[in-house]
Amino acid sequence: MFAESTSKISVEEKVKEDSEIAKKIKAGRTKVTRVVKKVTGASQKAYLIELMKNNKFSVIADESTDTSCIKHLCLVVRMCIENKIEDNFLDLIPVVETTGAALFEIIINFFTKHNIPYKTNFIGFASDGASNMVGMRNSLVSRLQESIPGIFTVKCICHSFHLCACYACQKLPEEVEQLTREVYNYFSNSPKRVEELKEFQEFVNVAPAKILHPSQTR
Repeated sequence: MFAESTSKISVEEKVKEDSEIAKKIKAGRTKVTRVVKKVTGASQKAYLIELMKNNKFSVIADESTDTSCIKHLCLVVRMCIENKIEDNFLDLIPVVETTGAALFEIIINFFTKHNIPYKTNFIGFASDGASNMVGMRNSLVSRLQESIPGIFTVKCICHSFHLCACYACQKLPEEVEQLTREVYNYFSNSPKRVEELKEFQEFVNVAPAKILHPSQTR
């Protein structure tokens, strides 16, 4: 416990090393949370909105449900700030529906509420490959393309690679996947076999490697 508390203190002191002002600040978790949410967070959001009014920008959006089962739409804005391309967190908006129409209305209402000229400055949009986001009909992207002709849209390349891999694997015989699982099970259930595998790897001058469990997760 002593070592643990000492390491925490050292981290805090390290954070304050480069600022004389920070060294004089003493605040608990509740106060810091309030300051981040109500002061620095609000200030950063206002700063980004002012930049969006006078600069071209792109938006990265994703929807998620938190531990309290509340759905949110996360917005990240990409802009050129002081000759440097930056991605900055813009807002986290609670949502009830996640249809393409509902998400489109939420985003447009955000721009309208803050007087952001989205029809001229909003030039790019990126999201995952969900049908409500990028479907050919009745999606968020289809509505953006209708409202803002010429807007550049792109799907998450990681999701695209995942779909490609899934379809490619469907062409493989089931025996291939079954074999990989049986190989893992053969060694994982026997410490003796694991040790024999290690000895064999050393015999053939190969660095010892652990056999990983086949995963369904992309």
